[in-house]
Amino acid sequence: MKVVYIHGATASERSFAYIQKSIRAKDPIYLTYDKDTSAQDNLKAMYEILDHDDGPFFYVCHSLGGIYATYIQNEFQIVSKGCISLATPFGGSEIATWGGFLNPSYQLFKDIGVTSDFIKNSREIEIKCPWTQIVTTAGDVPWLTGHNDGIVTRWSMTCRDDVEYETVDRNHYEIVLSKRAVDIIKQRLYK
Repeated sequence: MKVVYIHGATASERSFAYIQKSIRAKDPIYLTYDKDTSAQDNLKAMYEILDHDDGPFFYVCHSLGGIYATYIQNEFQIVSKGCISLATPFGGSEIATWGGFLNPSYQLFKDIGVTSDFIKNSREIEIKCPWTQIVTTAGDVPWLTGHNDGIVTRWSMTCRDDVEYETVDRNHYEIVLSKRAVDIIKQRLYK
């Protein structure tokens, strides 16, 4: 099975260094995207990369990467065997919504705000492969409504009813360095 990593917003494949070192996936695929390119154009580029591989695929994604994985598992249903998402904002990002008021031309804010079409449409897509969302529970900051991990609200991380949830006491960025997250990934990947 091919592990496909999809990083979070403004990050890169390097954010998965600890996870990759721990699970030692053979020939992993790293799907990257450009924060200045529309989400739809980024998706097209990701589809093209996966079109050249027979899979099967198991996705490990952080934050916005999980939204991309929602679309990808729908496009590649036959070869999508599972997903672990880390702190994915299924309900969108309040910070991006606020940021959009300050910088309305910034593409990333347009794509991941709470009312963006990319987020709303992703919630209409049925998750068809076994999917575990790791909900991060540390890092609560007062400028976000409700409990949050310093970046994403707990509501946004848990608003889907077609995924399994696990909680890990880490903040939004620490989760990619968590042994507990690695253990969950290994359990799901090597079932």
